[in-house]
Amino acid sequence: MFPAVRPAALLSRLALPVALLAGVLTAPPSAALAADAPQVIRIGTLPGLRFDTASFSVRPGAEVEIIYTNNDEMLHNFVIVKPGTREAVVQAALVMGAGAAEKNFVPDSSDILWAARVVPQGQSFSLKFTAPTALGDYPYVCTFPGHGVLMFGAMTVTNDPKPPVMTPLTAPKPAGGGAAAPTGSPAAADHTAHMGGMPAEPGVTQRAFMPNAGPASIGVKLPGGAAYCWDTGAGRFRYAWTGGFMTTPAAAERGLARIQGTVFYTEPAYPLRLGNSPGAEPKQIAFKGYTLDAQRIPEFETVVDGVTVRERAEVKAGKLVRRFRTSGEATVWFAIPSGAGLTASGGTREGDYFKFTGAAAKEFTITMPLPAAP
Repeated sequence: MFPAVRPAALLSRLALPVALLAGVLTAPPSAALAADAPQVIRIGTLPGLRFDTASFSVRPGAEVEIIYTNNDEMLHNFVIVKPGTREAVVQAALVMGAGAAEKNFVPDSSDILWAARVVPQGQSFSLKFTAPTALGDYPYVCTFPGHGVLMFGAMTVTNDPKPPVMTPLTAPKPAGGGAAAPTGSPAAADHTAHMGGMPAEPGVTQRAFMPNAGPASIGVKLPGGAAYCWDTGAGRFRYAWTGGFMTTPAAAERGLARIQGTVFYTEPAYPLRLGNSPGAEPKQIAFKGYTLDAQRIPEFETVVDGVTVRERAEVKAGKLVRRFRTSGEATVWFAIPSGAGLTASGGTREGDYFKFTGAAAKEFTITMPLPAAP
């Protein structure tokens, strides 16, 4: 049993008593204490970065006990926030920097109401608090890097509570056990026509701890013989390889995935620059999710300094083609890694950058040759 904890600043601000020996975090008493015994809510995890409980409801001022069990091989925490603040808290967790692990990836934020520390697989915690008196939906979320865009639910404070709503076990998810595309992410596009019909083997999208990437990464196997790593925490493409896909360790090991093949391209940093100066690196990159098309190929969405960027990669004619679609920016630059042998559609080369303006800035492709098969 792990004790629930709060960031120090929040504990000081709210003067919360922490019963560490009991493994319980207790919220400050409400003006409307419930006379009944605590309402017990049991929440677990499902594959694909999901809580098994999509939502539950409580009465205003009710005493609540959440018993949370992490059934997943990945680490997760549990944070309850004020209405409408989930995305802001998730983004704050992504930019915590050094020391984030020591704080259990819980940022110092006045939007956080209750939080519990990171819990390993097979362990549980008990979180006790008094429900708010204000009616509304209070999101709960895992703020471990890259998890919060998919792993969340809602506690509804209402005068007419209903039984908890469970997450369907048959929810659509990518082949290979990857995370399901989030509700509200961009609509999937059908690329069957220019792919020449449905491939015999569809793409595979699988989350994993991947080498040389953040702790919440996704491996993508493309029809045509290439694969790549997408880092959800950093919101960017990391590297690509050929020769096979990857193997993941047994749940009890919780180790790195192993690449089956040879890496032929590595992107040293986020490549896009927005605006007139290619030297101005983005200040904020927020991963929003991905969708799958008919070939099970993902298109990832990020928001870069307020500009929505969608990226999709595929194999065409022995080359890896990455398509970018952007909104709200007249000029986009792409930093060219040394010796990468990249070409671009619709842009011009200026030094170590491809420059895209006008309509080309809204949609362009970056192409790299695949290494010859041995």
